[in-house]
Amino acid sequence: MKKLYKLDGWTLFAMFLILAFSELIQMFLSNQNISSAPAMGKALELGMYLLTIIIGFAIYYGVMYLVLNNNETGFQKIIFVNIVIGLVVAAILSIIAGLIAGKALNIWIKIVIGLIGNGLIAWTNWKELKISQSSKIKISVWTAICFVVSLF
Repeated sequence: MKKLYKLDGWTLFAMFLILAFSELIQMFLSNQNISSAPAMGKALELGMYLLTIIIGFAIYYGVMYLVLNNNETGFQKIIFVNIVIGLVVAAILSIIAGLIAGKALNIWIKIVIGLIGNGLIAWTNWKELKISQSSKIKISVWTAICFVVSLF
């Protein structure tokens, strides 16, 4: 894990692209009406999905950054990598569950997948961040809030 936190900017961008690609696949598989949509509808759907991914990640990372910005230093790459890894794991699990179920996921499957993905984020943040105990608690609370919001 330690080598992941020493990556350069391009590699971090590539990690974000992997996240975006896996989230796009997951979103397309969950929408069963996309195959009957016209080409313009598919393009608009893709644009909405991309916008959702970018804004969601920016809010997730931005709030964690703002929570830690006042008291801590040297956490930016660690948080970025932890969020990407957790969200990619959740997206891949959603893809697998969607392919097995063959339909939209119900709330219980979303809860289990969300617990695994956000739990991974919380665990890696708790383990790898060299910050104060109160900052770790703030980050863990924010991760729990993001999990609850992601269910809707």
